[in-house]
Amino acid sequence: MNQSKLYISPSVVIESMRDNGYKNTAYATAELIDNSIQAGATCVRLACFEKYKTRGKQIEQIAIIDDGKGMPSDVLHLALEFGGSKHREDEKGMGKFGMGLPNSSVSQCRLTEVWSWTNPEEILYTFLDIDKIKNKELESIPVPIKKDLPEHIKQAFNGEIPNSGTVILWSHLDRLHWKTSKSIKLHTEALIGRIYRRQLSAESEYNKGRNPLRIVFQCYEFNDLTKSYLEISSESFKPNDPMYLYTDTTLPKLPDPFSQVSAFSINDVEPIEIEYEKGKYSTVTIRTSVLKPEVNKALRATTDANIGGTVWGKHMKKNIGLSIIRANRELDLISDYYINDNNAKDRWIGVEIEFEPVLDQFFGVTNNKQGANKIKYIPIDVLTSEIIDTDGKTKAEIEEEYWSYLKEEDPLGEQIIRINITIKELITKAYEKISNLGYGGFKSTEQDQTDNLVVKTDVANIQATTAENNRIAEFPINEDEAEIDVEGYKKHLIEEGLPEEEVEKTIKEIITNNLKVKFEYRDGLDDFFDIASFQGFTEIRINTAHSFYSKFMQNANEEERNLLNLCLAAWGRMEKEASSNIKKECSNTRRRWSKMLEEYLGDAVE
Repeated sequence: MNQSKLYISPSVVIESMRDNGYKNTAYATAELIDNSIQAGATCVRLACFEKYKTRGKQIEQIAIIDDGKGMPSDVLHLALEFGGSKHREDEKGMGKFGMGLPNSSVSQCRLTEVWSWTNPEEILYTFLDIDKIKNKELESIPVPIKKDLPEHIKQAFNGEIPNSGTVILWSHLDRLHWKTSKSIKLHTEALIGRIYRRQLSAESEYNKGRNPLRIVFQCYEFNDLTKSYLEISSESFKPNDPMYLYTDTTLPKLPDPFSQVSAFSINDVEPIEIEYEKGKYSTVTIRTSVLKPEVNKALRATTDANIGGTVWGKHMKKNIGLSIIRANRELDLISDYYINDNNAKDRWIGVEIEFEPVLDQFFGVTNNKQGANKIKYIPIDVLTSEIIDTDGKTKAEIEEEYWSYLKEEDPLGEQIIRINITIKELITKAYEKISNLGYGGFKSTEQDQTDNLVVKTDVANIQATTAENNRIAEFPINEDEAEIDVEGYKKHLIEEGLPEEEVEKTIKEIITNNLKVKFEYRDGLDDFFDIASFQGFTEIRINTAHSFYSKFMQNANEEERNLLNLCLAAWGRMEKEASSNIKKECSNTRRRWSKMLEEYLGDAVE
């Protein structure tokens, strides 16, 4: 009797495996840096090799180069297999999933080459070639062979190849998020500095008794005369600490006499013991930090406005969120985790949760190490309403019944929910402390407290702002650095004929809700919608006299209207990111489409 064998053909699935969820090139390179750190590297180099093309300079290759312990032939052979890494055997290691090298590489390029050595006299080489796999020229990773390093890679070592190490070289870069070394560095340095802040800072507990890790960004440019690459820049990444507990970071030096002092101090530390399997325990630690009163005073002395507008406040604004730490490196910074930036107060707190890799399944850690799906705050009344019959019961009775139910039916889920509630409670305590200290312009009188109340805004503005912030985190442009041009926007609203009282209310709505995008409905516009930018803020105006508004939007439900508004916000962001010549064409296209839409809807049935 013939037995069939189940298998997956590499030539069929390789392209689909490339869509593996990496947010951008920076996160993909972080996977490789994880491997280098786990291999004991003291220096990791991220090298970009550029050539001039018809459209200007473009990256030809990217290399991650380290001086770690290197890999013998059998380990190197496994390293490019999906799930084949020896890191699976290290329960506490960064890269225990065994997917990082091949997963991250195929997400960015079509050819991945790896050189590794445990002594410089015997450098081994293998590769993963998507085109050869698709064409069925390769069905497995080639057995490593001896092969010398390319000359331009040797150059990145500054002429001295270490006794052991690994080089990963990406070529045929068809899925890079950014095409030049300048943009790679712009989008990578803050993220890499934040992910590996503990490894990079000489002040961290991680580096007690040893030198901090160096991660160096190097850029090389091909010279057509010499037919070789020349180094044009080399710069070490600095730690970027959202807790603001170190002094050797990317935060600009604080004013004297605090230039050698950390900006924040620890506010709370809460260890929680978790039983993740029967008889197996691990500790989760939640920490919050707050801006020091003396530092707050020094920063306020530098400006007549709120310190959120200073270079320090702007830096802190980019690091708002819950930092998730696993194996001493950051997985994610959740910017909207129970954090609502009211008059900039959240810039003055830090919060992080730390756990070991043994809790990966418990927290729902993704295999590309970009997040933990189960770390999300849901109010307990929402949770209880899904399970408990609440009729005729007090709140205390409902909660007691809910926790009893969870302990019996879902003990792991109960621990997750309690952790999320604890994070929320510690954030609330940090808020209370900074509010009592008057940070961010908060006042104590009844009238001033009334002045600081949030002005309600449409949910579409919040949704569009969240989407815009997510886009900014991955694809920032210079305009994003600027604070909203309040005076310019006021002038614009007055010219629109808005009453002064309405102008002040609109400005307060934007500031207190920290809006990046706001929708306005006006008649008398030339097009269905137009877009106006005021530095870090975008107004999208929708023409109520346009037939699309009267025939659809006016009668749409809230969900439908919000979805359409988000489509318009995406268009607005596209125009902002476009180069000047393309921006003009986008604007012209928007106008032509608006007129054509009017024509097509002219005879539509009411």
